[in-house]
Amino acid sequence: MTSSDDESRDWKESLADWVWARWGWLALGVLVLFALNNFIGLVVGATGLIAFAHRLTGRLLKARQVVDQVRKVVADSGDPPPS
Repeated sequence: MTSSDDESRDWKESLADWVWARWGWLALGVLVLFALNNFIGLVVGATGLIAFAHRLTGRLLKARQVVDQVRKVVADSGDPPPS
């Protein structure tokens, strides 16, 4: 390596240190926001999955209730209709 390469590297390192010292809090803030966004996305996704399962279960139970009502009507159809 030459001394100009060392000087160039030293200049870049000092610039990087200066930027981190001045704007490091911004980088950490962006990192925290990214982490919170991922966490909130996970919570919202889980909530949506639970809501979907609840809706599906409700429809299945409603269909079962209708089937039971139809069976009852069919079973009672042997009786003569009231006059």
